[in-house]
Amino acid sequence: MAFFHNYVPAFPSDHAVDESVKDFIARFYATSDDPLKNEEWVDYFLPNAVVIIGDKSAKGTDEIRRLRQGMWEQVENRKHKPEKVFPASFGGSAGSEEIAAEYMLHGSLDLVTKNGEQQIVSWAGHAILKEAEGKLKYQLYQVYLHRKSA
Repeated sequence: MAFFHNYVPAFPSDHAVDESVKDFIARFYATSDDPLKNEEWVDYFLPNAVVIIGDKSAKGTDEIRRLRQGMWEQVENRKHKPEKVFPASFGGSAGSEEIAAEYMLHGSLDLVTKNGEQQIVSWAGHAILKEAEGKLKYQLYQVYLHRKSA
């Protein structure tokens, strides 16, 4: 995970977290910041996943792909800085499949628009991961955004 070390947020010291979840989160945000990795980004989600980012939402692979493509229409580059993850275990399942991990997290995003405007975005999110074919995937990924000028 050496390349992704800048994307590893802090986790509680009193709560055991599977290393595969930590790795998944770091790789996801590294992939998120690469405009050439649209399909790889889409592959982080189950086929019926729900993604809500700010006021935009998508359900299912095709809508998630369109959402991802739209993220880069006005953005030249960006860098996520996930800060802290707050994992939870509620001892149940969502639907017919067991939840592999559920967590809240927060961080910031530095971005530059195609017209050169710099923005800093604070964000917080809720995520549910499930295992599918031996890989972790998002079932739900919801992010709340707060934009401020750089």
